[in-house]
Amino acid sequence: MENRDGASQLPDPKTSRVVLIGVSSYDHLEDLPAVENNLKTLSEILQDKRICGLAPEDCTVVHNPLTAEDMLDPIKEAAAEATDVLLVYFAGHGILHSTSGTLHLARSGTDRNRMYTAVDYDHVRQELRHSRAARIIAILDCCHSGQALNSMGSSDTPSSLLADGAALTGTCLLASSSENAASNAGGTYTAFTGQLIDVARKGIPGCPAVLSVDDIFLVVREALQDEGLPIPQRRESDHGGSIALFRNQHSSRGPGEPAYGPLRDARPSSWFPDRRAVSSAGIHRPLQAGICGTVANGGAESIVVSGGYEDDRDFGDVIVYTGHGGRDPNTGEQIKDQVLKDSGNAALVKSMVVDMPIRVVRGAAGSSKYSPKTGYSYDGLFRVTDAWIKVREDGFKVWQYLLKKTVDDVAGEVLVADSNSRELQKIYDCSCQICGQQMLAFGHVKFAMIQYIRPLGFPHDGLEGIENALCLCSNHRDLFRYGTLIIEDDFTVVDQIDGEELGVLTVKHEINVSNLQYHRERYQVQHDEPPL
Repeated sequence: MENRDGASQLPDPKTSRVVLIGVSSYDHLEDLPAVENNLKTLSEILQDKRICGLAPEDCTVVHNPLTAEDMLDPIKEAAAEATDVLLVYFAGHGILHSTSGTLHLARSGTDRNRMYTAVDYDHVRQELRHSRAARIIAILDCCHSGQALNSMGSSDTPSSLLADGAALTGTCLLASSSENAASNAGGTYTAFTGQLIDVARKGIPGCPAVLSVDDIFLVVREALQDEGLPIPQRRESDHGGSIALFRNQHSSRGPGEPAYGPLRDARPSSWFPDRRAVSSAGIHRPLQAGICGTVANGGAESIVVSGGYEDDRDFGDVIVYTGHGGRDPNTGEQIKDQVLKDSGNAALVKSMVVDMPIRVVRGAAGSSKYSPKTGYSYDGLFRVTDAWIKVREDGFKVWQYLLKKTVDDVAGEVLVADSNSRELQKIYDCSCQICGQQMLAFGHVKFAMIQYIRPLGFPHDGLEGIENALCLCSNHRDLFRYGTLIIEDDFTVVDQIDGEELGVLTVKHEINVSNLQYHRERYQVQHDEPPL
């Protein structure tokens, strides 16, 4: 995921700094033994070269600070040294000031009756604001941490949120809870950090090789919500949510390859208890996103219909589905227009123009008539048949898609957008090998049709591979498919209707000439035959 400056790289080990602060032992408050485990494991993850790769000397751990200086001085030093990413983490008790309502971070000797014994979060914020770091992440895992978001309210200008006028690529604040909620001290880790650690170690199916703060936050939030725990919040400025943080361990562990159409072991009406089970079955790989797939990989693979948008309509075999983007990640309210540059929206358009079926999963929060009472159900293949912009009552524009049920549910029959398709579209940049026309849908979404020269399967028994495939526009795909056009061994394209030579096929990949011969034998007609 990239921000507007194209910065999707992991933190630079030489110019990034991390400060992990945790208080597990208190004199006047309840001890939080899980916090010590938080610090140890997070430090290991951030230094693990497979996940992040920071140097040990640049990852400072402060456990049970006794004084305000013990807590703030390491932040000040790291803020002065970091020029790429600065990450500051705190876990422990959070206390609200009895009169101002501001967030204070409790150190080991903090007494609720003497607020001056706690550290005002504003002191932390001031150190972050004066940092030279290009990208700043603050993570607060404590009660009332959501109160820190108030310092990033709408009245603040983006440059004054965490960084005071510096030329920042992005800033992001994650808060574990806005409530006076327990920290799940009985577990190995606190609840919020435990989920963060789980994502770092296991990765996220369906996400890029490098995970952004937003990728991580959305999965953590859903996991905590499913467990009935306090829902975390996040606030960003200048695309801070797109800051890259971890390598995706799911991506590096297994195939995670795009899979289109029906799956061999997935039958319509199959039921799953949660999103993780749906993902494990390969039906809809992301744990959070409602749309899986990208333009580059061939379009949308699958969607989840779960009542996320009030504009959705579910009629069983016909669905009006609202696209992605423009929502506040904390409240879910629409705050800006949806645009086609959001990858999910563009992927659905691509699926429409190449007529690619997508898998549909329904969640319990969707239409009561067609959705399961609990969990999720896989309801087979649909095709996107139309797309348009709708202006909502609140004035914001959203993309909507019309999906219709298809009967192509036999496993293994509809697997068109395969690796051959992706490779050929990349080689020819979605330009037709016959006419050179590059096909563009609205939003400048590129598409092209991949046509096998000798058809696959019975009775033709063509082999699946790019040496048996062409990249064509929709017009020439159909003309070749139905035999109007044939291609000679020297790649001359001939219109059989009038015998005219249209030119020479553009060839940038190896083509098996025997497949061209098979196509000619199958479709070549005698010119003295009368028209039908």
